[in-house]
Amino acid sequence: LVRQLDESDRIWHQALAPRGWWLTTEAPRQAYQGLGPSGQELSVFDRNLPRPLCDEPRAVELWSARQKLETFLLHPCFEPGQRGYVLERLREWRSIGLTRAMRYQVRSGDPMPTDAHILENLLITMLNFQLDFANCFLAGPQSPPQSRHMGQVAAAYLRQVTDQSLSPRPAPHYEVVTMQKTWKLRPGSSNVLEALALMLYLLKRHASPSYQSFPQAVSSIIEGTAQQRHGRLY
Repeated sequence: LVRQLDESDRIWHQALAPRGWWLTTEAPRQAYQGLGPSGQELSVFDRNLPRPLCDEPRAVELWSARQKLETFLLHPCFEPGQRGYVLERLREWRSIGLTRAMRYQVRSGDPMPTDAHILENLLITMLNFQLDFANCFLAGPQSPPQSRHMGQVAAAYLRQVTDQSLSPRPAPHYEVVTMQKTWKLRPGSSNVLEALALMLYLLKRHASPSYQSFPQAVSSIIEGTAQQRHGRLY
């Protein structure tokens, strides 16, 4: 992801410079008279290209791909100003590894996501590109998932235990719910990974058609992980 973002930056800087435009990654500010954008500025927060850039099909294609990358940097529960901080954390994860870099509940300030939020958003965004994961397999503390998958209630789904309406928002903590049992997992840096692994393991065990909708690469990696983690359940 970080490499793709860096490459996209390079491509857009090269394409915009001859036109007198520039690419900005700063979070949008409320426009007051005399304080709005100056010059020909293209912001990564612009969902669509402005004219005349939008008249070029190749530019539209590249920008659509860029916007998909940007969703990995923006947890929906936090303000746009999180982007720079999230990218900084991802660079550290890439540099020294997730296990060493993960700080779970630590954040740079109340408006920023924890590392657990960042990892949560990476996984959910990735899966949302493959299926309607958030609506079909995620639930809040008091309600089931909003939608059915393939016309069926999910045989297993993730339930958020912490109250994400609090400020600052606590690190996410998931448990796995089936019709027969609720699997309670310990909070911590690996909670979201363990919960997802166990959910997929249970979907497969229940022969749920939904299991085949998940990316094969993800399923194959986590199947062994779920079985290894059973000893950590309580």
